[in-house]
Amino acid sequence: MSHTSTHRIMLDGVDEQLIELSPLEFARALEVPTLIRVPGAGVSAPRGFACLLHGDESTGLEAALQVLRRRRQWPFDLWIVVGNVPAAIADGGFEHRYLPGQEDFNRIWGNDGADSPQRVAAAAILDELSDVGMDAMVDIHNNTGDNPFYAIVTTDKPGDYNLATLFTTTILRWNLGVATLMEGMPADVPAIAIECGLPGLPESRAFALDGLRRFLGVRRFRNDHVRIDVDVFGDMVKVKVPRDLDFAIGGDLGGRDFVVADGADHLNFVRIPAGHVIGRVPPGNPVPLIAETASGKIVTHERLAVTPEGLVTTRHSEIPVMMTRTVAAARHDVLLYLADRLPPPGGVPD
Repeated sequence: MSHTSTHRIMLDGVDEQLIELSPLEFARALEVPTLIRVPGAGVSAPRGFACLLHGDESTGLEAALQVLRRRRQWPFDLWIVVGNVPAAIADGGFEHRYLPGQEDFNRIWGNDGADSPQRVAAAAILDELSDVGMDAMVDIHNNTGDNPFYAIVTTDKPGDYNLATLFTTTILRWNLGVATLMEGMPADVPAIAIECGLPGLPESRAFALDGLRRFLGVRRFRNDHVRIDVDVFGDMVKVKVPRDLDFAIGGDLGGRDFVVADGADHLNFVRIPAGHVIGRVPPGNPVPLIAETASGKIVTHERLAVTPEGLVTTRHSEIPVMMTRTVAAARHDVLLYLADRLPPPGGVPD
């Protein structure tokens, strides 16, 4: 085992007493971002999954501990990344996406220049994973709004889609290039993220655990064609909140610059019509948000409008995805993405 002030790498598995701890106690015992290798029989290429890259997303760690408590030996070494541990254990536990002064631990994989504690830890973990010949990697996340369970792929390779369908047939094609773990893995390694709904819910944990059991139990990953039919969403546009905007999610304006419509996140992955109300501004104010394509082009006024009464609406039919219900998440990342349906990937079902 190697242990530094920035990260820990455990090559010989996890102490039996540790895996019986609660998720928060387990994270406190680790102290820092940790890479765990659970030795297997060594007859197949290693597999891995990541959890807690955001410190307030506890479902992946809960599922990981349930997997470890089964004390299975797989034909392969299993590698588990436990990400932003300091954020997870701060205050009451699982309250912070990342801490003040930290970088977002899900936005630093494969970036040049390991000049922060988060980048040093990510670089060391990624170096180890890149050297062992990984067969596949799954990154487990929660949402901060009401979404269906879904998977994220960053390529159109059949192997990525087939890996995703071990968890779900609702798939988001990610085209934004923001240095996630998926994007940092070697190009020949199928790598996806799964989004398990809101944290702390038994159904979120069950979704993650059921998918992990299929992921760890399947003999091999098909990469010749996409095996089953899927729903694919993509062509994503980020809708961001300006740094100095005074806003709230739900309720009345109350003197603020903008308020998001009550329950807006319930329409994630649902096509909404042109003119759908996203929120409200004081009458006469401009569009309060910034819509930006993957290439950095600002398309705010092509996608959003404000009525004379101050209603912020869509100009065209849209599919919102990943809309948050918390102000903190919107400030840390985005308020929502706008997406569209994509043609299903090619291939003939088995």
